[in-house]
Amino acid sequence: MTEKKLEISNRILFFKYALPCAETLIKRKNLTREEFRKTIKQIAEGREPEKNKENIFKVAMAHLTFLALERKKDKIDDEIIREYFLFNHDETVEERFEEMGDFDSESCRTYPGIVRKIESNRASVETLLGIKPYKKDFVDDLKMQDIVVVHRDFIVEKISKKLASKLWELKRKQIPCLGKNIFD
Repeated sequence: MTEKKLEISNRILFFKYALPCAETLIKRKNLTREEFRKTIKQIAEGREPEKNKENIFKVAMAHLTFLALERKKDKIDDEIIREYFLFNHDETVEERFEEMGDFDSESCRTYPGIVRKIESNRASVETLLGIKPYKKDFVDDLKMQDIVVVHRDFIVEKISKKLASKLWELKRKQIPCLGKNIFD
């Protein structure tokens, strides 16, 4: 991986995707639960965390930087963030799990899903993992049938049906026993 530092143009989007991984960093004592909660609150309120806070996500930052440079970009933009977390993150999860083995590799992946039930601070989302509750701190105006991407215990953002279907098909190649695409 490269040592060059690139600026993230949308730090809030970055943290929406990266923060769910922080449970592992807490376990490894690289982050405190209090810092984690504070950062979730900042992102939920649309406020950026303190400068350089993203550096606790060393692996993600290295991959994002490499991807941006590979695409001949001078910053890590929304397109790079989504490309990494939606299409490249699973490979990183597999590598890190093989190396470290101290986290749940299935829940650390991103999945497309459909909102099936909305409760006060959670929403039940149907993904290829079934229907389970996710925190909705990062998404405003969530409605039944919204198509979203989830990561660990969080709904990260709403996405298009086309993107969700593309992600489902990608996951189906990785997990052949997957059933019918719920986005068709």
